[in-house]
Amino acid sequence: MAVHKPGRLKPGALIGVIAPASSVQSSALQAGIAALRAEGFEVELGASVYEQKGYLAGNADKRAADLDSFFRRDDIDAIFCARGGFGSIQTLAYLTQALKNYPKIFVGYSDVTILLNWLYQFCGMITFHAPMVAEDIARGLTEEGKRFLWGVLSGKQNGWSLCLDETVRPGKAEAQMMGGCLSMLVTTLGTPYEIDTRGKLLFMEDVGERPYRVERMLTHLKMAGKLDRVAGVVFGDFTRCEDEGSRDVKEIISELFHAARYPVVMGMRAGHGQENLALPFGATMRLDGDQATLALLESPVT
Repeated sequence: MAVHKPGRLKPGALIGVIAPASSVQSSALQAGIAALRAEGFEVELGASVYEQKGYLAGNADKRAADLDSFFRRDDIDAIFCARGGFGSIQTLAYLTQALKNYPKIFVGYSDVTILLNWLYQFCGMITFHAPMVAEDIARGLTEEGKRFLWGVLSGKQNGWSLCLDETVRPGKAEAQMMGGCLSMLVTTLGTPYEIDTRGKLLFMEDVGERPYRVERMLTHLKMAGKLDRVAGVVFGDFTRCEDEGSRDVKEIISELFHAARYPVVMGMRAGHGQENLALPFGATMRLDGDQATLALLESPVT
């Protein structure tokens, strides 16, 4: 399926904010909305943003309806997710691939990993693994975080190159990127929404998972064949994934990928860490394991 770039985010654009997963705290969301408006954007909330069903932001059909409606509306220029948590995968039963006819900027991460990859893989749409409204944006982005997010979404920053921390396996690869939160990627296995990693740069990060759980999930992906034909692997932050034991995440990654036939690099500042630099899924990127760099090679917006 061809990948379609969304239109760039212009000054004064209308951003629709939805809650496809967990329920949202009003104060955090309002802080994020104020930050968006301070950047010069208008904001409209989805009808069910403040609904609550225990830890969920209301029923899955209503959460999906907000997403579907905002994609189809011509006056909505971009869709930002309020937060993650859990629940995005429940909305897929109510969404259709007809959304491919309405490409626009879609932003989120964490549990929203599910939607980022579904829209990319099944609807041919570039999506953005990037800060969310009631989370990072509400807390305040760093200057670099702002430059990556608004520069890329506006089309003012057509590309970039970053030095990462450590090479696990050398080599070079150019391919489209996909991925996100490791624990979310694993939940797609065996479902109609299973990720297809063939020929892709696979980005992975996570939060609050002990090393043995990270190893279990990476082993699951490996046994499912999802690491066999990737173009390369990029690891982001594994936040609060430490343990008192002697086996840590870095050791696990080094061991599992020691014989990989593609570049594997750790240290992309994206995910649940202090910095969450925007990554466009579906845009062509270059991973250089020899120099431990990652570069965006094209603007992901038109």
